[in-house]
Amino acid sequence: MPNPISFEGSQPIDFPTVLDRIGGDTSFLKDLLDLYFQEFSEKRHLLEEALARGDSTKIQEVGHSLKGASANLSLAPLQGLAMTIERAGREKDLENARKAIGALGTEFQKLKEFLEEHPLEDFA
Repeated sequence: MPNPISFEGSQPIDFPTVLDRIGGDTSFLKDLLDLYFQEFSEKRHLLEEALARGDSTKIQEVGHSLKGASANLSLAPLQGLAMTIERAGREKDLENARKAIGALGTEFQKLKEFLEEHPLEDFA
């Protein structure tokens, strides 16, 4: 199985695509991102617990859920890592799951920093 997907140099969010998807409403996007941040923390915790237990089924399920949430918000790097996690869980490849779960925190931090540097109002 390949290593986790690398999105080096790509933006953590595709604003034009996600804004088009939600009708250009930056206030709604902020609400969606707030919800995503809350759910991300919960899902990451579930992934870490499942990894510690060696529960590949749970890793696959949570990876799938995180992949969908990330895709809906046009968060390609996080979506790619979630896809890697989902696949690793399905294939019972705990080593690649561990790598991708570890990379989630870094990619999530990049998203938060990007959003701090690029206020949503700039894309209205």
